[in-house]
Amino acid sequence: MPELLAPAGDRDCIRAAIENGADAVYFGLDTGFNARARAANFDPADLPATMTELHRRGLRGYVTLNTLVFPSELPLVESLVRQIAAAGVDAVLVQDLGLVRLIR
Repeated sequence: MPELLAPAGDRDCIRAAIENGADAVYFGLDTGFNARARAANFDPADLPATMTELHRRGLRGYVTLNTLVFPSELPLVESLVRQIAAAGVDAVLVQDLGLVRLIR
């Protein structure tokens, strides 16, 4: 059976995804490194609690880092990737394949 992946711009969207049987949700962080920078996004400080709640309910959480990253932004992205990993995020969606090595 294919995984059902739903977007989540806020906690209400996560709740709707849970109630409607999603297996996983994806969302951006308020960092400017996702393609929906002008949309509602999650505060990185809330990421551990968000992931704990998703995992408690049996869902996976994926963070989007789907923009191109400039060399001058790499230290900030590296710090963010460390936060993402520490929070227990299940996957990261990237556009810039240069981030793959950093994430690994």
